[in-house]
Amino acid sequence: MRRTITAIAALAALAFAAPARADVYDDNPATATRGGGDAWIFARADDGAVLERHWTGSAWTDWSSLGAVATSGPAAVGYGDQVHVFVRGTDAAIYEDVYSGGKWSGWASLGGYATSAPAATVRRGPAGYIDLAVKGLDSAIYFQTYVPGSGWSGWASRGGTLTSAPALNSQSDGIVNIWARGVDGAVKQMAWTGSAWTDWMDLGGGIFGAPASVSRAENVVNVYARGAGNATYQRAWTAAGGWSQWALLDSTPIDSSPAAGGDGPLHEWIVARGGSGLLFKQWTGSAWTGWTDLGPVAVPVPPAPIPTATLEGEVNLETGVRCTPPGGKVRVRITVRKPKSGPRARVTKIVFYTKGKGRRVAVDRKSPFSARLKVNKPAGRSGRVYARVYYRRSKHGPLHRKTVSRRYVVCG
Repeated sequence: MRRTITAIAALAALAFAAPARADVYDDNPATATRGGGDAWIFARADDGAVLERHWTGSAWTDWSSLGAVATSGPAAVGYGDQVHVFVRGTDAAIYEDVYSGGKWSGWASLGGYATSAPAATVRRGPAGYIDLAVKGLDSAIYFQTYVPGSGWSGWASRGGTLTSAPALNSQSDGIVNIWARGVDGAVKQMAWTGSAWTDWMDLGGGIFGAPASVSRAENVVNVYARGAGNATYQRAWTAAGGWSQWALLDSTPIDSSPAAGGDGPLHEWIVARGGSGLLFKQWTGSAWTGWTDLGPVAVPVPPAPIPTATLEGEVNLETGVRCTPPGGKVRVRITVRKPKSGPRARVTKIVFYTKGKGRRVAVDRKSPFSARLKVNKPAGRSGRVYARVYYRRSKHGPLHRKTVSRRYVVCG
């Protein structure tokens, strides 16, 4: 990245937008990828929990909760086959949760005292570093690095007087860039060149909240921001051409700073809040799509059971005997009894599932109806397994459903 950059201010200067609530900083979404075809989105729910959904290759999953009581929007990175998520806690420290091997590690404190949401990136090159930054109490940017084999380096000030959360990325081997909003509303940048830090530089513009950045390919950088009219603006850098001017990307008003991601040289996306929902927009190599509404940021409410033609007294759900070893599988089985009057219910399908972090689902369509679900509770705790039974009272009668549940215990 060039050490001296001339920026042309193409955005109207705007006052810094206050957080959604006095105790919540930068309530913006985050996105991460582990490679081609992989996309994850994270956002803070109204109750402070961090929610996650991801692209399966054909559709988005429903939102699921990672728990926590977050006081900022999240940051996230893909790291090999892992996903790392960061958020500000109620004590102003930064917390991390790691998805690895199909499960989340749980939140762990990385310390510090943040007055913004965190920002994170994986540094290009063989070292395998993760870089993390926040705005501190003195409005300077604080920075630390995860070093494989050594852990986190500890927080160190990078100076400056900033008025937003930072953004990070790495466009070439060993390089790290930090962006944030200055007191004049313009975007400021500093960079680690591989051997030293530059001074803070001015990229112009006048923005609301935090900028976002992504480097979908080596020596390609895009910076996005919410500017005049709450529209989305973009500025780009390449090794050959340097910086473009700020340009309007989409005039549709958005209700948060954007987050940016990309899983290859021909695919990039941004996400932002819009009303109570989340908006998604992508570039597929030649043009940008419009915004797609992904719906409310909330875990879906299970459908209410149908009250007619119940199986009351006819269904028995059995779980494993005594306790299930931690990380093991609990055996669940449904038996359907014939009522005192009338025919036995004709069961067509049973969906066995658990709820919460590490949720598991299994479907059985043939008798005997049973499944083995991996437990999602720690040693010594209990959980609950559910079975949603789909059935008819006659061969061609209407399809009904009933949900039953049973407690299980994880061996201590």
